[in-house]
Amino acid sequence: MKFITEMELRDLYKTEPFTHYVLELDTKITPGARQFLTDRRVTLGQAQCSEGKKSNIDESNQVQVRETWCTLRLRRRMDFIESLFLLIAAELLHSGDAALSEEVMALGKCFQNVQNAEREKIAPDNLQFWGWSEEEIKKRSDDLEKSVEINEFHVRLENGKEIAQLNHLRASLLEVEPALLEAFWNEEKQACSRQDLIDTVNLIINILCIMMWKCLGGQK
Repeated sequence: MKFITEMELRDLYKTEPFTHYVLELDTKITPGARQFLTDRRVTLGQAQCSEGKKSNIDESNQVQVRETWCTLRLRRRMDFIESLFLLIAAELLHSGDAALSEEVMALGKCFQNVQNAEREKIAPDNLQFWGWSEEEIKKRSDDLEKSVEINEFHVRLENGKEIAQLNHLRASLLEVEPALLEAFWNEEKQACSRQDLIDTVNLIINILCIMMWKCLGGQK
């Protein structure tokens, strides 16, 4: 049994206010959360079994709430990754690798651009790194992600910690694409309406792969 808390509803309502809320099957609401909805005059409904029963809440409102949940989940994931950029940059700096730390910080700013573009509903700025254009980054990182496969062997290298940290960032960024697809999938067109954000995130992943490749001595 899952319980919806007041804090979860506050975050959801802050992201996008709503007038109806539907509890899924096997889901309950805490007293504090129920009072939160009452104070804001939000109608509370319960999803029904599919066998001939329909919810008395308008379906479009249900879709709106689900989409808002997806957006909230996406933004929390992106906030976590933003904090991860700062944490890893700080650890690299204190371990003595100031140059790599600066690169991670710069790449974190590129990711912040993606966050701002999603929140403001605008296109992200063109990404440039090391003086390379987006096309150059794509060309230089072609198939590099597949060839840079990090395992326990790499952790034992002299710079194994740095490689593991960059790989952790890369793996975390890979979770952004499915979250974007979930939040911005257009069922009618069978496409994501924010493919531009996905493309920029993939460029950031490509740059991380190049960083790891450099840490490995530039050899595949």
